[in-house]
Amino acid sequence: MSDGMMIVIIFTAIALMGGGLAAAIILGMKWSRARKERAYTGETTGVVERIRRGGADHASYAYVRYCVDGVEYTLRESLMLKSSLIKLGPIPIGQRKTYVLDCGVGSTVRVSYLPSDPSRAILTDNRGIMNV
Repeated sequence: MSDGMMIVIIFTAIALMGGGLAAAIILGMKWSRARKERAYTGETTGVVERIRRGGADHASYAYVRYCVDGVEYTLRESLMLKSSLIKLGPIPIGQRKTYVLDCGVGSTVRVSYLPSDPSRAILTDNRGIMNV
């Protein structure tokens, strides 16, 4: 086998390993979220107290205050993104990322929590995989 062919094989293997690792991470995140959605059966509403905007290299976070049985808790969760096409007529020219959970400071949001430990909670409608 030639050196050129060996280099192509090595670079292909490296690329496939990276893609496999990314896929494994995404599947792990989806599995973790699905597990929480099944276990966190308590539901209440919360109020968004603060949103820390992210950037190109870090996520945006929502800080939500909610109450269960007279006890107040604060939840911090990264805001998931969704992507939509930007078109010039029928031609796609880019994409726009917006938050899945359309909220602002003072907004009311749904919170799901673990009944045995209400301090463990997620934002019910914040479903997605992209957060950067």
